Amino acid sequence: MVITSKELLSLILASIILAFSNSFIDQNIFFNSLAFFIIILFVYSFAKKLIAYYFESETEEKIWTFERYGFQPEQHFKNPIPIGIIISFIVSLISFGTIKWFAVTESEINPTVARVAKRHDFYSYSELTEWHIALISSAGIFALLILSFLAYLINLPEFAKLCVYFAAFNLLPLGKLDGTKIFFGSRILYFTMVAMVAIAVGYALLLV
Repeated sequence: MVITSKELLSLILASIILAFSNSFIDQNIFFNSLAFFIIILFVYSFAKKLIAYYFESETEEKIWTFERYGFQPEQHFKNPIPIGIIISFIVSLISFGTIKWFAVTESEINPTVARVAKRHDFYSYSELTEWHIALISSAGIFALLILSFLAYLINLPEFAKLCVYFAAFNLLPLGKLDGTKIFFGSRILYFTMVAMVAIAVGYALLLV
């Protein structure tokens, strides 16, 4: 459950981008937004690492990138495009900050050496399946819903809202977002998470 220096830089960069998007209209809330998103991203990442550890796997959070534009092996960009950052900036600029885009990170999930070793033994159940990946990915969403509820209890409505909105954006089944991993891992789990987040978003919209 170690956070690498590369992952740490990605989390900090993502926090800055998200804070910029959230404070586009009112720059006075930038540092508050930055602190909130740092907490959100680290809780989001740690929750997935915790469940991944249970399945003898590792996760790494990084900026959401786009590299393939076709199905052929040669149909890819030389360098991955940071699509998460680009969309967040463009949406903020075009809408003058009235619309925010909070999906800027993706997670890479890989089995640990111990799990790989089991795969070559007689433990056929040791393979990291799409169901396992869906469970790991959903852990971050579920953790943010809990964090949002706690923030509401201690009278931090803005923090509670950001937790819910971040969770909602990352449930989108786009590219390498966690929503895609959950959707293809289990439709039942995906729509259960969507229902939970939708209810939370409804309450968030009612908060003053």
